[in-house]
Amino acid sequence: MSLNREANEQAQIIEQLQQLQMNQAYQEDTIESLEKTIAQQHQDIQQLKHQLKLLSEFLKNMKQQDGIKAPHEEMPPPHY
Repeated sequence: MSLNREANEQAQIIEQLQQLQMNQAYQEDTIESLEKTIAQQHQDIQQLKHQLKLLSEFLKNMKQQDGIKAPHEEMPPPHY
């Protein structure tokens, strides 16, 4: 009977070990996926910062060239 009990315990330990290995593999895949997502988001943020800087500079240049006026300086549209 004790051999049967030891065999059951060994089977349970093997099953638990396999479950832990599967969990670890799943977690590794998840971490890799998250790392790729973070890297892509970082790249997107850098690109958006650059675009925002260019747009800000463009608007500043337009304002300096009198291309943009304050709302109270604008003439009303012709239909008024």
